[in-house]
Formats: sequence, structure tokens, C-alpha cells
Amino acid sequence: MERVRDAGGALEGAVSGMRQDFSHVAVTVPRSCLQGAPRARLLQFYERVFGWSENERLGIAGERIFVRAPTDRQYLTVRASDAPMKTSGYEHLGVLVDTPEDVRTLHERASAEAARDTEVEVGDVRVLYGGHLHTFRVRYLLPLTIEVQCLVDAP
Repeated sequence: MERVRDAGGALEGAVSGMRQDFSHVAVTVPRSCLQGAPRARLLQFYERVFGWSENERLGIAGERIFVRAPTDRQYLTVRASDAPMKTSGYEHLGVLVDTPEDVRTLHERASAEAARDTEVEVGDVRVLYGGHLHTFRVRYLLPLTIEVQCLVDAP
């Protein structure tokens, strides 16, 4: 079966042309991460860097937060756990932006946060595949790294 792209460039699903999008990613963190100052730091970081905000009506104090990324249709669920998620370092959430300038803007914001907080891990912006991919990675208080990317049709 030949796969067809819709007007937005997404591949149509195998089920009668059904469009499919990711809605959320769920992670678990140590209980202490969702209480007091660590909880506030987590929310402030993702808001300052990405503009993401908490959806307070879906959260449970000290147990679960929902972070709009960037809307209620795309979000992170962060749950407290006595056995939090463990990762090896490669696991990440890809965030696609429109332009290389957007990549640089988010990198500047993440770097500013890293200057304030030594727990912020931010990599350099890399340009790969002959200029077709502009990317960097950042991690803060969550087990997943965020990989920011811009895919360029022509360098």
C-alpha cells in the first residue's frame, strides 16, 4: 500500500486515511520532585524555556502534574513514584520547531537556565546531514531529555 502525505506533510494512517498525532508522554519521577521547591523549579524551567504551562485542573497535589506542551492536546504527564522511571541516557522526547532560528532561541533560553541552575544539562546546537537538521538536547529534573529539532528541506 502506498503511503500518502496530507497537506501538512504527515503520513496518512493505514486505517482509511486516519490522521494520527501523539498526544502525550508520561514519565515517573521521585516523589520529592513533585513537592515544594523542586516542583516549582520544574514548572518554571519548562515555562521559561518552552512556554509550557501546568494544567492545574488535571493535577493532583504532590502526585501528578500535567504540563501543556504547548496545548492541552499535547502534554507531559509527570507522576510521583516510589520506583521512578530509569533511563540510560538516549531516551528523549523530540520537539519539532519551524526554523533554525527557533532552535537557537530555545538553546539560548536553556543556556540561560543552565547558568542559573547546575542541574540543567544543555548540549551544543548541532547542524547535521548537510544542514538538513538543526538540533540540541536539554534535560532538567525529568528522566527524559528534550531534543529540539528543525528539519530544513534545503541547506
